[in-house]
Amino acid sequence: MTSASVMPATVTTLPSGSQTTSTSSASAASSGTLTEANFLTLLTTQLENQDPLNPQSPSDFAAELAQFSTASGVNTLNQTIGNSGSVQAAGLIGKNVAVSGNALILGSGGTAQGAFNLSANASDVKITITNSSGSVVNTIDLGAMSSGNQNFSWNGQSSGGGAEAAGTYSYSISATSASAANTVTATPYAVVPVTSVVMGGTNGTTLDLGGGLAPVALSAVQEVF
Repeated sequence: MTSASVMPATVTTLPSGSQTTSTSSASAASSGTLTEANFLTLLTTQLENQDPLNPQSPSDFAAELAQFSTASGVNTLNQTIGNSGSVQAAGLIGKNVAVSGNALILGSGGTAQGAFNLSANASDVKITITNSSGSVVNTIDLGAMSSGNQNFSWNGQSSGGGAEAAGTYSYSISATSASAANTVTATPYAVVPVTSVVMGGTNGTTLDLGGGLAPVALSAVQEVF
């Protein structure tokens, strides 16, 4: 009686790169980012096509899961950091901010605030306030001021002592340099209230302003009052 013949085991080795499906590869390539779904598809395909005589070790399997978990955590952290600017912007609602412009908002309380920047020390700074028709209503002499950001307030009165109506005025700055060797440039800022914040627009986070001023980007804020 002859002994039964034993067929030798045959193991087929997959060619390099054949462990991924075309669907998952196309999805990852189109988005440029490996999502959780892409990762699970690749991992499942890898397990299905691994060498049965040399399977993936548990430690390697755990390492792959840890790598994806770390990448996912970093992505979440980046999104949180990216949204922090919007959170800060929301905190400006109801506050006054200095932005580019020379508008002077006179409220019902009878006062208005302005701000400006001096490129150098000035021996004398004068503020000329005009109404909507271009007529000068008052001039404020601030005296000597140092370089940098400065601010001032107007009591809402005309040069004759009468109270001006609430509304939007404009102002100009005349600054005399404290040194004959230097010139001084005065850059005016409009101090206006933030009425609302728009997040996620095409131009990023923007601020809606009072006083009839156009919305500005968060980066346009020079100072907060």
